[in-house]
Amino acid sequence: MYRKAIKKPLKEATLHAAALKLSKYGDDQAEVVDQSIANQWQGLFDLQKKKLAPGEKPKKTREQVAADDAYWQASVQRAEKNWSETIPTAFGRLKLCDALWARYTIEVGPDTAEKLDWLKGVVARNLREAEAKDVENDPHLMIMVLCFFGPAGVKRIKERAAA
Repeated sequence: MYRKAIKKPLKEATLHAAALKLSKYGDDQAEVVDQSIANQWQGLFDLQKKKLAPGEKPKKTREQVAADDAYWQASVQRAEKNWSETIPTAFGRLKLCDALWARYTIEVGPDTAEKLDWLKGVVARNLREAEAKDVENDPHLMIMVLCFFGPAGVKRIKERAAA
């Protein structure tokens, strides 16, 4: 009907070729035809990916979400094991947290908030173990404490350093 409406009807040979081409699309045949009509195309073409609206995030399948979760858990376990073995002092681990925090604040992704929450927990653990005077004397670490724990966190570090 569409081809007749645009005054370009299919010939017998073309109709057979179009049917063969359409058969390769399997369950998506109706979508392929609809796409061609909507775009006023004369032929059949692979489905185009739908464009996302500005700010809209692509939806992941359950398998992709599960794979992302598994990858994240494995990387957390590797990081915690390596940090304990490679950097023996809490102050050294805090310096590493500072570098990681800088990286996480620059990269934007769907799991950035989760990474920052995890990092906040690691920072809290290492702040309890580190010498408060060393932390207080490092401006980068004090800024990180301020951003993660607010003025109350900075106050606690200063009180521990004074004691």
